[in-house]
Amino acid sequence: MQNKVLKQIKNYIFVILGTALLAFGAVVFLARVNLVAGGISGIGIIIQHLVSASGNDIYVYDYVVTALTVVFWFIGLFFLGKDFAIKTLLSSILYIGFTFLFARVSFFNDLANASAGLKDDPEQAIETGNYILCGVFGGVCVGGGVSLTFLGGGSTGGVDCLQLILSKYFHIKESYSSFIVDVLVIGIGMIIMRLWIPALCGILSCVVTALVIEIVYVKNQTSYQVDIISDKWKEISEYAQNTLERGATIIRSEGGYKGEERIILRVVFPKNQYEKLRDFIAVTDPKAFVTFTQTNAVYGEGFKKHLKKKKK
Repeated sequence: MQNKVLKQIKNYIFVILGTALLAFGAVVFLARVNLVAGGISGIGIIIQHLVSASGNDIYVYDYVVTALTVVFWFIGLFFLGKDFAIKTLLSSILYIGFTFLFARVSFFNDLANASAGLKDDPEQAIETGNYILCGVFGGVCVGGGVSLTFLGGGSTGGVDCLQLILSKYFHIKESYSSFIVDVLVIGIGMIIMRLWIPALCGILSCVVTALVIEIVYVKNQTSYQVDIISDKWKEISEYAQNTLERGATIIRSEGGYKGEERIILRVVFPKNQYEKLRDFIAVTDPKAFVTFTQTNAVYGEGFKKHLKKKKK
C-alpha cells in the first residue's frame, strides 16, 4: 500500500514538473521569437501573430493558449470519452497556470528577451543565431516536459486529442497522426506568417523535441529478455527472483552438436536492471552463454497492464 502511495506521489511530481518545463520552453523560448514547432503552442503563436499589433505580444499568447487548451479538452471529452478527459485534466489546468506565470512575471520576460538577444532593445531585429538558440533550447524543454508527463502516467492534452481522434476514427497510427498534426501546424504557420528563418528554426525545434522524447521517454520504456545457458543457472535464477524481483522461466533443451540436455533460463526485466543482471552473470559464471534481446512491449505482472480492446 505504501509503495503504491509513493508511486502515485512520484507520478504527480513528474506530471507537475513536466507540465512546468513544457510551458517554460513554449513561452520563454518559442513564443517570444515566433517559432512555430507544432502543438498547441504553435497554434497559439500563429493566432498571436495575427491579432497582436507587434506580432509577438506575449500577453495575447497566454490568453490564446488558455482558450485553445479548454476547447481541445472539451473536444477530447466529446470524441474520446471521460478516460482521456480525466487523464489530461490535471496537466491542462497546470499548463494554463504555468503559461500565465511565465508570460506575466517580469523575470521570465527578461529571460525570454535575453535568449532572443533583445535585452537592451525589445524592438530590434532578432538575429538568426538567436532563432537557432531558442529553437534548440525550446525543443529540449518541450521534449523533456512531454517525456516527464508521460513517465508520470499523464498526458499533455492539447492537440493530443486530434492525434488520438485520427487514430481512433481513421485507423492512423499515433506516431503518424502526431507527425501529420505537427506538419499541418508548421505548414499553416509558414503560409500565414511568412517568416522563413523562424519557420525553419521551428522545424529544427520540432526535430529536437522528438529526439528528446525518444531519449528520455521511449528508451526508458524498453525492456529486455535474456536467455542464459549456464551450469550455475540456479544461482542466477535465485538472484533474478529474490534480488531483482523478476520471474524466471526454465526451458529444458537439447544441444544440437552433442545432444546433451541443457537448461535455458529466461528472464524478462526492465532496462534499469540490465547492468545489474549482466554483471552478476559475469561474476557467477564467466563461461555462461547469454543472449540479450530488446523488446518493444511487455505485458503482465510487474510490467504494463494488458490492453483491452473495446468491442464495437
